[in-house]
Amino acid sequence: MGIDIGEESLNVMLAELLAERGLKALGEVILKKKGRRPEPDVLIELNGVRIIIEGKKPGMWNVLVKQCEERLDNGVCDLCVMVEYVDIRLEKLRPDQLDIKNALLKGKFNVGFMSYIDRVMLSHADKMGLGKWISGIPKPEKYVGISFDELLAHLMSAYTKVVSEDVIDPVIKRINEVLDEFATGVSTIVDIGRLKEVLELREKEEPDEQ
Repeated sequence: MGIDIGEESLNVMLAELLAERGLKALGEVILKKKGRRPEPDVLIELNGVRIIIEGKKPGMWNVLVKQCEERLDNGVCDLCVMVEYVDIRLEKLRPDQLDIKNALLKGKFNVGFMSYIDRVMLSHADKMGLGKWISGIPKPEKYVGISFDELLAHLMSAYTKVVSEDVIDPVIKRINEVLDEFATGVSTIVDIGRLKEVLELREKEEPDEQ
């Protein structure tokens, strides 16, 4: 990364760039800088949808995932953006804001997105005892080594999904899929005769012929 710049400063600057360079095309953008832990460094409100950027240096992906889960579970945001700053080159010993912005525009990032929809789906599954069967939900897709423009495009796509997604139907659909998969798997390993015996199920006896 060259010159060491705090993650908080990078997060705030990245949020400003996203607001300036593309999010405004989707509607009204409000940028709220917090800067106190455990509050997020920055909260973007886009047409009422709350977006938090959690950014860290490379090797901290699992920490980012956990932080985003906590933000969403606590109702702090609707969409959480995970960012690893993998290649941000700052050459000046004392870079100003413009230098940091230019470095971010030319930088490379590992990025992922997690929404309240993801957390709702997992919560419903857990309540039904199916959480361990739906292992794919809590693991967001990770986009590796992408540019700023690609990050922006992915964020706009994630935002569009959040505002247009029906929360309940995907939950029901996924749970039904898991139940079908479970039933299919069980049918191949269970001795139906033994199961009937255990459950005290017997074939209906035919009446004796006189």
